[in-house]
Amino acid sequence: MLQAYSLNAEVAADGIIPFNNVAIDKGCAESLSGVGTVELNKCGVYRVTVDGTASAATTVQVSKNGTPLPYAQSTGTNIAFETFIQVDKNNCQCNVCSSPVTIQVLNSAAVTFTNVNITVDKVA
Repeated sequence: MLQAYSLNAEVAADGIIPFNNVAIDKGCAESLSGVGTVELNKCGVYRVTVDGTASAATTVQVSKNGTPLPYAQSTGTNIAFETFIQVDKNNCQCNVCSSPVTIQVLNSAAVTFTNVNITVDKVA
């Protein structure tokens, strides 16, 4: 399980939301790579929850391997959504040639997030 957040984060239009603080990091199925990318390392289904408060209305959306997911987004000043992402291959010792599935949270308008959270946990 991974829970990360940022406080007073300025994010540009069409930018990636950074997660500067890690509250919980348990296990190796998911990990924060840099401040804006979460790696999903094991096959299965992951629950991704995003919430936050922005200084102006914006749309935030999860992307998987660089492709925005139309069903995983929220618009407004108080954003919140939950989605599920499936990973087909492991990125571990048994499959070292595989790259991890990566997710990012994209932001549509230049805003400051008073707080923004992401929680990722492998559920199946």
